[in-house]
Amino acid sequence: MMSEFDFVKQLYLWGFPIECYVEYKTITKDQYKEITGKDYADASTSTSAGASESTSADTSQA
Repeated sequence: MMSEFDFVKQLYLWGFPIECYVEYKTITKDQYKEITGKDYADASTSTSAGASESTSADTSQA
Protein backbone atom coordinates (compact mmCIF):
# COMPACT_ATOMS: atom_id res chain seq x y z
CA MET A 1 0.00 0.00 0.00
CA MET A 2 1.26 3.48 -0.90
CA SER A 3 1.91 5.97 1.91
CA GLU A 4 0.33 9.44 1.76
CA PHE A 5 3.79 10.90 1.15
CA ASP A 6 4.39 8.57 -1.80
CA PHE A 7 0.92 9.35 -3.16
CA VAL A 8 1.53 13.11 -3.05
CA LYS A 9 4.99 12.62 -4.55
CA GLN A 10 3.46 10.68 -7.46
CA LEU A 11 0.86 13.40 -8.01
CA TYR A 12 3.67 15.95 -8.24
CA LEU A 13 5.53 13.82 -10.75
CA TRP A 14 2.36 13.73 -12.86
CA GLY A 15 2.26 17.55 -12.80
CA PHE A 16 -0.45 18.17 -10.23
CA PRO A 17 -0.06 21.03 -7.73
CA ILE A 18 0.49 19.73 -4.20
CA GLU A 19 0.35 22.88 -2.06
CA CYS A 20 -3.07 21.94 -0.69
CA TYR A 21 -1.58 18.77 0.81
CA VAL A 22 0.60 20.96 3.05
CA GLU A 23 -2.38 23.17 3.92
CA TYR A 24 -4.42 20.11 4.95
CA LYS A 25 -1.40 18.65 6.79
CA THR A 26 -1.17 15.51 4.66
CA ILE A 27 2.53 16.31 4.19
CA THR A 28 4.81 18.67 6.10
CA LYS A 29 6.60 21.70 4.72
CA ASP A 30 9.83 19.70 4.93
CA GLN A 31 8.28 16.89 2.89
CA TYR A 32 7.05 19.45 0.36
CA LYS A 33 10.62 20.67 -0.01
CA GLU A 34 11.87 17.09 -0.33
CA ILE A 35 9.40 16.46 -3.18
CA THR A 36 9.68 19.77 -5.05
CA GLY A 37 13.11 21.08 -4.09
CA LYS A 38 11.47 24.39 -3.11
CA ASP A 39 10.52 25.85 0.24
CA TYR A 40 6.77 25.83 0.84
CA ALA A 41 6.77 29.60 1.45
CA ASP A 42 8.22 30.06 -2.06
CA ALA A 43 5.29 28.16 -3.52
CA SER A 44 2.73 30.35 -1.79
CA THR A 45 4.22 33.49 -3.37
CA SER A 46 2.92 32.32 -6.74
CA THR A 47 -0.47 33.70 -5.67
CA SER A 48 0.99 37.08 -4.76
CA ALA A 49 -0.47 38.67 -7.89
CA GLY A 50 -3.97 38.00 -6.60
CA ALA A 51 -3.04 39.30 -3.18
CA SER A 52 -1.56 42.50 -4.59
CA GLU A 53 -4.66 43.06 -6.69
CA SER A 54 -6.86 42.91 -3.62
CA THR A 55 -4.43 45.18 -1.77
CA SER A 56 -4.50 47.75 -4.57
CA ALA A 57 -8.29 47.58 -4.59
CA ASP A 58 -8.32 48.25 -0.85
CA THR A 59 -5.89 51.14 -1.31
CA SER A 60 -7.96 52.74 -4.05
CA GLN A 61 -11.00 52.76 -1.77
CA ALA A 62 -9.12 54.62 0.98
